[in-house]
Amino acid sequence: LFCPRCVTAHQRYQVPKRELFPKTYHYRSRFTADVLNGMSALVDAVEGRLGALHGKLVLDVGCNDGSLLGFFRAKGARTVGIEPTDAYRDALGKGHEIVNGFFSPQTARQIRDLHGRPDVIAFTNVFAHIENLPEVIAALRELMSPTTMLVIENHYLGAVLDRHQFDTFYHEHPRTYSLTSFEHIARSLGVALAAVEFPARYGGNIRVFLGGPAGGAQGAASVQAAMGKEAGYGDRLRRMPSEVAAWKAAAGARIRELVRRHGPLHAKAFPGRAAILVKLLGIDAESIAAVHEKPGSMKIGHYVPGTRIPIRSDDELFAMRPPAPVVLNLAWHISGEIRRYLREHGFEGEVVDVLDPGEFPA
Repeated sequence: LFCPRCVTAHQRYQVPKRELFPKTYHYRSRFTADVLNGMSALVDAVEGRLGALHGKLVLDVGCNDGSLLGFFRAKGARTVGIEPTDAYRDALGKGHEIVNGFFSPQTARQIRDLHGRPDVIAFTNVFAHIENLPEVIAALRELMSPTTMLVIENHYLGAVLDRHQFDTFYHEHPRTYSLTSFEHIARSLGVALAAVEFPARYGGNIRVFLGGPAGGAQGAASVQAAMGKEAGYGDRLRRMPSEVAAWKAAAGARIRELVRRHGPLHAKAFPGRAAILVKLLGIDAESIAAVHEKPGSMKIGHYVPGTRIPIRSDDELFAMRPPAPVVLNLAWHISGEIRRYLREHGFEGEVVDVLDPGEFPA
């Protein structure tokens, strides 16, 4: 679904958050170098706007294993996180103050009463996961002071359209935001949309600063210029189904040819969004022998959803003799990182991204 007023894409059907993010949730930030690099850059950007972070109180909403909090603490900040899954134990073990639960007005009051109002509230690739946006707005009102800076980084609807990243529309992402979306969110909170940046990670993110120090004339101009480009996003979104159909035919033929030449393939990485591609392409255990994840990943020992394709350790991939001639990369959105990682571990075969933007019609 698409709202032309706030330029926001919405999933028609939403999986309840307690099913999406159970205690046993597998994802851990520390396993993805691109995520860690992006977190480090976000902290530097906050420091650039606020000045020295020593002694500042920082809240990370959806803190997972505490990776972002670690970057803030390295700058001298006091760190608090909120995390509904058992990843909170990892963050707690690193010495951060953690509330184990979903972000709500109740947990916001708990944080405020225990620690005070934060100087910085951060959401990194979490805002798209929010099921009940009005509840989160109410929780932020409980927490924010007139000087609190809210920094949100997420995938950007414009980049999704530009790079044909349709697999970003998956079960964990009830919404995909534009800059116009965040202007409406800022208005709901009664704060200014102070500045915007567009980090390159994940094929194109948006990072917005709401409240806190004003962005000045240059910041306001960058916001207005970016919003002016978003008027046509609805029409582009309507064209996406036919573009996806063309990609599906091309990619399916490409993968079938690889299987014909090499037999069942070995694949690298299983981000949640890859479930969309696996389903669309009809990938099963006859075409993929196994998907491999970094040693220590909680995904190992499970199966790709909807299939009997096992998820195994990278150690098994690197120990194969003869080596696998080709690896299908399911995490195509971090293609550079995957290729560097495989080469560093001695893999010399062909690496094929499951989604090639060049296969979409011009």
